[in-house]
Amino acid sequence: MTPVPRVLMLAFEFPPLTGIGVVRSLKLAKYLPEFGITPVVVTADAPSLAAWFGRPSDETPLDELSAEVAIHRVPCPAPSLPISLPARRLRKAFSLDDEDIGDHWEPRLSAVWEDVIAAAKPDALYVSLPPFSIATVAVALARRSRLPLIVDFRDAWSQWGNRRYLSPLHYQLLLRRERRVLAAAAAIVMTTRQIAVELQSVHPNVDPEKFHVVSNGYDAELPEVAQPSRVSDLTDRFVVGYVGSFYYQPPRATHAAWRLLTRWLEYAPRREDWRYRTPYFFFRALRVLFERRPELRSRVRVRFVGDDEDWLRAQVAEFGLGDVVEHLGRLSHAKTLAFQSSCDALLATSAKTIGGRDQFIAGKTFEYIAAGRPIISFAAEGEQRDFLAQSGVAAICNPDDAESAATALEGVISRQFLPCQDRAFLHSFHRREIARQMARVMATTWTSNTPASR
Repeated sequence: MTPVPRVLMLAFEFPPLTGIGVVRSLKLAKYLPEFGITPVVVTADAPSLAAWFGRPSDETPLDELSAEVAIHRVPCPAPSLPISLPARRLRKAFSLDDEDIGDHWEPRLSAVWEDVIAAAKPDALYVSLPPFSIATVAVALARRSRLPLIVDFRDAWSQWGNRRYLSPLHYQLLLRRERRVLAAAAAIVMTTRQIAVELQSVHPNVDPEKFHVVSNGYDAELPEVAQPSRVSDLTDRFVVGYVGSFYYQPPRATHAAWRLLTRWLEYAPRREDWRYRTPYFFFRALRVLFERRPELRSRVRVRFVGDDEDWLRAQVAEFGLGDVVEHLGRLSHAKTLAFQSSCDALLATSAKTIGGRDQFIAGKTFEYIAAGRPIISFAAEGEQRDFLAQSGVAAICNPDDAESAATALEGVISRQFLPCQDRAFLHSFHRREIARQMARVMATTWTSNTPASR
């Protein structure tokens, strides 16, 4: 009888940590056994996760896993952060990654690694990134145990557009680190084609056969998109919902001398406008719509689940929408799912890449699909907009054209927009299908017997 392949999953972000970063590894651990692979998870313990991320814990997602899925928890104590501004700037100057989580975790991992290997008897090592500083640790551990390495990029690393490097040298040093990881990997997985294209463009000497695209997905039966009946009177409400963070910070004033120095030194490999990631252009179109049809103002409510940011309140005030927008704060995952299903439509946005295409499909987009509600897309050109357009469930609004966007909004709010799901397309993004694709990628590593030391 052929033994069942076993994969050691190095996933620093894992429940009881909350947030979208834990979901991919959790669902792979849930579904991989259906495709003949036994996952063994190596992650941090709950106190370490709380110390690093400052989020509440939630053990309930672990109930989704089979009792046969072993989880090894290795502590990773967080360091005391420097308090003074010069100390913080000095730390940033010498750090290439995410507070160097990997450097702090490596000694604890190394001390227990042989015991983990003896218990798991794995055929391959999988690492989920970010945190990106875990990547070099994974390379060293894979070489130590002569295991093929599968590197899974949930986000772009060197090409993440919302990041400015302290200098061109910092960028080149990170590129070299990234190249070493890619060279050591037996398989390199990205969540979108655009991330793969841009990663290959800056590392043309890495074997293109290593690159694979395995998207994120949803984890529910695909519902029909509910289309409410037409508004019958002035008391009917139309609720547009949004869930999660915008990952946006407006430009801030800083000390003049320091700012002059950093502007001269800073480097960004790509230009992105993350104001497009915010609801700014949705608000602008909504104001145009209310000017056209003032009677809609009393019917429409826009509700945000997540942190109530000062810049978000400023945008609400700029467009005079204080009587329309409501902030609900953070909700539990169960309450968030219920909220999404209660909305009449859900808002999706994306950053704008200047002279290019946005790389990402937001994780929340797949939960929106699972909620079965129409989606209002204010996504710029890129992966998010393409996915939503092909899904058939989204009204596509051009964020750069407030007049046409207002017309598209009017169609959704007046219930004239008719979603038409491409169910075959959407079915391929169910997390069971995602796990099937990942299982195929993993199988290539032990079939070809490509060690990480190659």
